[in-house]
Amino acid sequence: MKIGILGYGRMGHEIEKIAIGLGHSVTATFDIDHPFDKTTDINGSEVLIDFTLAEAVINNLETAAFLGIPIVEGTTGWLDDFDKVKHIDNLTLIHSPNFSIGVYQYAKIAEYAAKLMGTLDSYDCYLHEWHHAGKADSPSGTARKLTDILLTNLPGKEKAMFDTSHGKIDNKALHVTSTRVGRVPGTHEIGFDSLYDHILLKHQAHGREGFAFGAVKAAEWIKGKKGLFTMDDFMNDLNKSSQVM
Repeated sequence: MKIGILGYGRMGHEIEKIAIGLGHSVTATFDIDHPFDKTTDINGSEVLIDFTLAEAVINNLETAAFLGIPIVEGTTGWLDDFDKVKHIDNLTLIHSPNFSIGVYQYAKIAEYAAKLMGTLDSYDCYLHEWHHAGKADSPSGTARKLTDILLTNLPGKEKAMFDTSHGKIDNKALHVTSTRVGRVPGTHEIGFDSLYDHILLKHQAHGREGFAFGAVKAAEWIKGKKGLFTMDDFMNDLNKSSQVM
């Protein structure tokens, strides 16, 4: 498969390494010095993978649609503009705030745990995430998705509190906090705490490789398809194909 990469920084280079390792070729790369627009030469790219900036996403999607190329959108912090996506003709897109296959399965575990623990009044819940100091959004897109999962499945929680608590916290609030420091690639921790014990669910990335691997596998999956997709569509197929018959 011939892949074009939008955003040729650390993540873009990691995607290139993973893609080549899986037998694909990177035929075009775009960054601030080589912008992606309707006049650019995509050099035969069959799928695009985008890890750029939130403010660039809609333009990138419009350009991909104009060129008739499916796009894997891994940029975070842009979903407030998602309504604009519905008006882009000829767009084939798979998007996710996190393409790590491990993070996806972690979210499913978190959903099950919330349903299980939500029946017990004696347990309270929190979410904390760590990322590197250069990350542009806080909380992360993954933390926001996990927050939605927890709020949906914990009957005692009605809202999220993303700020530091400077007093007694509302017991109906799910406290979601973030740390940005150094070179931490990404860690998410969900805790259920009671008077008697503490249950901890934690996902810790070893680096960017997991995100890059998932994005390339999503590119393999979307090639030849038409329409708008999420990580759920991709992972449902992957989980089905992984089952022992």
